[in-house]
Amino acid sequence: MSSDYREKIEAIRENELIRCRNNVEYFIDNYGHIEDKDAEELIQPFVMWKEQREALKSIMAHKLNVVLKARQLGFSWLIMHIAAHTLLSPGKTVIGLSKTEEEAKELVRRLKTIFTWCPELIEDKDFLTPTWQGLTFKATALTLTIYFPDGKESVFKALASSPGAGRSFTANLIVFDEWAFQQFAREIWQAGFPTINRPSGGKVIGLSTIERGSLFEEIFTDPDNGFNKIFIPWYADPRRDDEWYRKTKRALGDLIYAEYPATIDEALMVPGGAYFPEVTKDTHEVDEEPIGKVRRYISIDYGLDCFAAIWYTMDVLGHAQAYRECAQPNMTISEAAEMLHYLSAGEHIDMYLAPPDLWNRRQETGKSVADIFNEHGIVLVKTSNDIFNGCMMMKEWLRVPESGKPELTFLRDCCPETIRCLQKIQKDKNKPKIYAKQPHDLTHLVDSLRAFCIYWTKAPKAESKEDKRPKWSKDYIEDWKRASKEIKALMVQQLGEPRL
Repeated sequence: MSSDYREKIEAIRENELIRCRNNVEYFIDNYGHIEDKDAEELIQPFVMWKEQREALKSIMAHKLNVVLKARQLGFSWLIMHIAAHTLLSPGKTVIGLSKTEEEAKELVRRLKTIFTWCPELIEDKDFLTPTWQGLTFKATALTLTIYFPDGKESVFKALASSPGAGRSFTANLIVFDEWAFQQFAREIWQAGFPTINRPSGGKVIGLSTIERGSLFEEIFTDPDNGFNKIFIPWYADPRRDDEWYRKTKRALGDLIYAEYPATIDEALMVPGGAYFPEVTKDTHEVDEEPIGKVRRYISIDYGLDCFAAIWYTMDVLGHAQAYRECAQPNMTISEAAEMLHYLSAGEHIDMYLAPPDLWNRRQETGKSVADIFNEHGIVLVKTSNDIFNGCMMMKEWLRVPESGKPELTFLRDCCPETIRCLQKIQKDKNKPKIYAKQPHDLTHLVDSLRAFCIYWTKAPKAESKEDKRPKWSKDYIEDWKRASKEIKALMVQQLGEPRL
């Protein structure tokens, strides 16, 4: 090939690159490819549907974007083409965040497929033609880097969900894939948003099906947060007709509204609903601290992903009040113990309540979490992992009687995250008598509260045959009639309800 001809080819390629950089629709229409497992050939040109093209225009016009969609509509491919378009300009960084490392790797694999199938613009560094002088790329499991002839680079980095993901570098674009199902979504957003929050650039695209109680739902339904909201219904795929929908609904039942909604209202109408609809700030937050003698307790739920603790007082009548909370990720057991000591300084804690799994010994140390807490002067008391009965006891403690306050209240403005999680957490779709374990971010403080509630199981009002407490004699009854409220409460603890 003559040098003149090669120069003409390079000039044509450079002009095409400029045109692609200036127009993302042109890039996708002329160079975009997707995988279509229903087609005879797996790799197909990306022919955008009407809703995909409209969503593309809307996303490109806005800095902050959140996309609520039905299942399997090819929008992950659309978003990865936007990422590819961004990377065609030198010096760009795109971050892709997924639920797991395997799903993060899938983002890189799709991006590699896109670049592999536009050989007119770019070539794989491992499979170069001898005379190639243009853009090249190299992919690893979690990164894809584009190399420009002048030495500049653009990079895509895929990350699994973790509290600090995205904190340490500046990005031109952050993609949150299946955002509603990502653990640590709130911590990730707090860490990731500053990396694109520049007056002159930076873009966010979060896409997902719905999961009630998630940060994604919160962002999508907030009318004042500045996000561009896009909804994509099930029928955006022109191959889906009414017959397809009828068959799908027969298979899924009411779950179809979460997986294949036709409207935003349907997407938010998830079967089951809130698990604790009774919990409101008006009914459960109080301004007054308990009067008189109280005992103090802490319930904890420990995992490396989050250490959650709630502080309580209990008066002589058995009424409990939560007055402090702590929810911190990435704490070692020693750090968690030190945190308890620090936040409880000057208080006598009568009991530390914890679930049984904290007594499991770790293979690497031979010690359990409970052992290490004990070494730091905190003796844990074992509760129960019976989630069904734990949920039932939570309902009892939080129940709002026709007159009076719940047995368990919260000191105003002292446990905002606990109340938020109680209000957001949903019924388990398959076991509606317990609360859902997803989104996992909502469960830490709720599990801690469950440890408290199941420990303080209310005694039945009727005396059982095995009840060996002293009986109510005439003298006891006379004492009861003359006693103060505090003494009466102590007598109930010792003798049970009076039989007058």
